[in-house]
Amino acid sequence: MPLTGINHDSDFSNTLRQAFAWPDMSVWREAILLLCLFSLLAVPFGLHTGLLIWQPSLDGLLPVMLVAFFAPALLEEVVFRGPLLLPQKKGRKLFMAAILLFLFVLWHPLNGTFLMTTAGVLFTDLRFLGIAFGLGLVCTVATLRSGSLWPAVLIHWLVVVSWKGLFGGPQFLTGST
Repeated sequence: MPLTGINHDSDFSNTLRQAFAWPDMSVWREAILLLCLFSLLAVPFGLHTGLLIWQPSLDGLLPVMLVAFFAPALLEEVVFRGPLLLPQKKGRKLFMAAILLFLFVLWHPLNGTFLMTTAGVLFTDLRFLGIAFGLGLVCTVATLRSGSLWPAVLIHWLVVVSWKGLFGGPQFLTGST
């Protein structure tokens, strides 16, 4: 049975401990289901619109897997889903989830414009932002349902690694399309 949330009487350290608690198998089954649902929608959309190109490559994938775990997966999940696990007044969690989802999507064009400028064109592409919205929604649901960040981190990480290792991700970042 998935965790139902956090104890609103807990202190910050308990909240932090719970956010990084390893979930049980039922939570992981639900996370896999969410990932499959996301994939069933995002992959055909991406292939149809040309945002994804089936281009499997293992070249340099190991360092990508390691780096992608920390950034963007862990870092973005702590920033954009972590606040959902803080104690909040009743009824505010969904409002907070919507705001954080909006900020997650908005983060990508800002990141592409000011930090990762080689990804600027991609990170402002509405097709990419639609998929980012879907990923953010799935990660939000996973976090709210589990009470832990780990399912969202794993989903986010698998999506980024799949994109870079299977669907031509690096060429979109270098502009060699």
